[in-house]
This record gives sequence, structure tokens and C-alpha cells, in this order.
Amino acid sequence: MTKPQIISISKPKSLITEAYRNLKNNIQLSSLEKELKIIMIASAGSNEGRTLTASNLAVVMAESGKKTILIDCDQRKSNIHNLFGFSNEKGLSNILLGQMIFDEIEWVTNQNELYVIPSGPKTINYAELLSLDKLSSFLHKLKEKFDYIIIDTPPLTMVRDAQIISKYVDGCVYVVGVGEVDKKNAIQGKEILDKVSANILGVVFNKTDLNSKRFFLNYYGRKNK
Repeated sequence: MTKPQIISISKPKSLITEAYRNLKNNIQLSSLEKELKIIMIASAGSNEGRTLTASNLAVVMAESGKKTILIDCDQRKSNIHNLFGFSNEKGLSNILLGQMIFDEIEWVTNQNELYVIPSGPKTINYAELLSLDKLSSFLHKLKEKFDYIIIDTPPLTMVRDAQIISKYVDGCVYVVGVGEVDKKNAIQGKEILDKVSANILGVVFNKTDLNSKRFFLNYYGRKNK
């Protein structure tokens, strides 16, 4: 059963849910100029709301009738399986290791058009596994089946996994947890994305006052800010 902390499910008419829909709309508008099917959600550190942003964005994407799959690529602190009531005994790591094949039925959720792949059991040298182009090949196959692929990634300043994943995606949403990350680390995370030439679609300022205009600040199409 889906847990209530995914606000776009528990409170579909809330201001926060509307903010996620605005984020979704901006991404779809950007897709008119360039195909954006694979979107990674990144943050400089942990506890900035990255996983919840990925989960809520996936929910509102599916809500709009787009066949959407949410993938947990954070092996060190995976949580998407908990949010959606899945077991983490099998998941992405099993698929990349060739221990199982992708089957939509395995990953269906209670939400129409929404599928979830947990991170799966922890593996040694996970970053190395991502670099073997197995993830790239898997994502290419998913693009034939899904309208949107949303990827939750580990913190940019802690491990290099997100940098590797950025090579395989069409765009990146950068989450900044106000009060959770200092300015120096936030800038460092952005610089890491710039260094790998990530296509940064916009920034989500999370964990701030709902009445503040800074809750969601999008600068789609405006790079190097």
C-alpha cells in the first residue's frame, strides 16, 4: 500500500502537489524543443528531498496519462521501495547483473501508468557496474516502453554514481534543500553537474516556506546560472 508521505497521492489538491505539477508542465514544455524522456533528480547532499521530488514528479507524470517508470539508483540509501510498499530483495542491481529480466508486471504500482524499480540488493563496485553501459542499454529499452523515466540518484558530493548516470539521461532536475545544505555544497553540486556537461533543466528549492516564491524556482532553458 502506498504510504502517505507521497503528498501528490495523499493530498492531490495541495499547494505542494500543484508545485510538482508545475514542475512536470515545465519539463513537458521543454520537451517540445528537445526530447526529454529520461530525467534524473540530483542533489548535492542527502536529506534535501531528492527522493520525494523524484517520487512525486513520477506520480504527477503518470497522473497526466504518461506511462512513467521511477528507478531507484541510490544503493547506499535507497528508500523508494519503502515509499511505494515494495520489497527491495530484487530490483535494478539484479537486472544490471543479468540475474533477472525486466517485466512490467513485477513493478506495477497502485497508481495508473506508474511503475517502480527499487534499487535491489547492494553490490560491490556499484559505480563500476553503472559504467559498463548496462544501465545505458537498459534505459534505451525502457524508452521504447515508457513516456518518462525518472531516476533518483545518490548525492553528488558523496559518490560519483550520479555523474556516471548523467551521461545516460536527457535532462537533470537539481534539488536544493533549504536549511539542509549550505551554499558552498550546493554550488559544488552544481559545478559537478557542469563538469560532466549535464543538461540541467531547472532547480527545485525544497523545504522552504510555501508562501515563498523560492519554493520552486525554474529556469528551464537558461543554463550556467
